[in-house]
Amino acid sequence: MAFMEIHIKSNMLDMNTTVAVIYPEHAIKNKKVKVLYLLHGYTGHYMDWMRQTSIERYANMYDMCVVMPSVHNSYYTNNIYHVNYFDYVALELPKIIESMFYVSKNKEDRFVAGLSMGGYGALKIGLTYPNRYSKIASFSGAINVDRIYELNKHLPKSKQFKSAFGKLPIKGTKHDVYHLLDKAYDKDMVPRMFIACGTEDFLYPDHVDFLNYLNEKNISYTHTESPGGHEWRLWDMYIKDALKWMDD
Repeated sequence: MAFMEIHIKSNMLDMNTTVAVIYPEHAIKNKKVKVLYLLHGYTGHYMDWMRQTSIERYANMYDMCVVMPSVHNSYYTNNIYHVNYFDYVALELPKIIESMFYVSKNKEDRFVAGLSMGGYGALKIGLTYPNRYSKIASFSGAINVDRIYELNKHLPKSKQFKSAFGKLPIKGTKHDVYHLLDKAYDKDMVPRMFIACGTEDFLYPDHVDFLNYLNEKNISYTHTESPGGHEWRLWDMYIKDALKWMDD
């Protein structure tokens, strides 16, 4: 696998930014490569998955391109300052990658996944554009933004929520994963989902609530959980399993 750090100009962000890309060096000739957009968590950046997991080795098993952007603590939203992180990751970045690399433009070959804040971002992106992303993987996803805000509203980080979403709570809005799921469900366009979390994770209650909602809707999904907290040890296992699931 080839590993690259690419410096690009984003019109959606109105700034230069860096993206990490893993790309198979020996892809089958004339066969476009499947692509995964792999998202970091809160306080993270584009190198987290490379530093903390064996993503390069795992992706090599499937000749898959993996794209890892940086969005700071944006919660993958177009924030109140008109820095459009959501549009950048969901729409602009795929166009840039598809123009630079021999990757498939088909929905069936385009995936999105992430951890914690990135798990929320993956669900938000995949459910907003179910016609563009065929599979979503969320690891310890920050699914219930309103509950997480309540836990942090007296801390300095609460300002990050306000700059990202403007107005809270977000229930019933375009930022609400449940609302987006209902819209995709109504159109019979829910992408396949891989949902994973540690049983001691502080986000585990939200994980269970989301699975219960999927069950109520009779939406099929792949699920795994393991003893442990909010930690890279688990996410390294989950991404390995998710890549295999994506390749099926």
